[in-house]
Amino acid sequence: MKLEKFNQNYLEVNTYFIIEDNHCLLIDPGSNIKGILKYINNHHLNVLGVILTHAHFDHFISCNEVIKYFDVPLYVHKKANDLLYQGNQNLSSYVPEISSIVLDKNVVVKNINEETKVVEGFKLNVLHVPGHSPDSICLYFKEEKILISGDALFKLSIGRTDFHYSNTKQLLKNIKNKLFRLPDDTMVYPGHGDNTTIGHEKKHNPYLK
Repeated sequence: MKLEKFNQNYLEVNTYFIIEDNHCLLIDPGSNIKGILKYINNHHLNVLGVILTHAHFDHFISCNEVIKYFDVPLYVHKKANDLLYQGNQNLSSYVPEISSIVLDKNVVVKNINEETKVVEGFKLNVLHVPGHSPDSICLYFKEEKILISGDALFKLSIGRTDFHYSNTKQLLKNIKNKLFRLPDDTMVYPGHGDNTTIGHEKKHNPYLK
């Protein structure tokens, strides 16, 4: 399995391509639809599905176009369902330069949770880590020691918890009880910013002392 990161988009969201042979899962398609499609077509990838780590608008700006282009389903935690269709919940309504962004009603949405072990042939573990957003999930690829952490855990930081449905204590508890139980050499690929490791964050993250 190979992971590629792409972040040339609005708010520098890290979009990830999870690739096995020429099969691909697309994680958090940000705003640069042209760049995303160019990468996929240049590398002759067969996109099988799209996964959102959470349904804040900046992580799914290109969702409608990507899903329509490839005719694939969208995978989210069930608590994302309200956020996907309401601009005031996914925060797009509060950004002056962004019109309210919602998911098209004809997109096929499939729910994943901590019982999910395979998505479109890719083996993974889904970790539900609410606190930043009620639907926040992290994707753990055990064999590769890779964690896609969304906006739950960043390098030396954590996700924002100043939204009405956020909860700082809940987020910290979930990080410690779920993410910090992973091996220290697990590579962490966050929703924004640089990569890190679980071990580094255990030792140095000021929010988790």
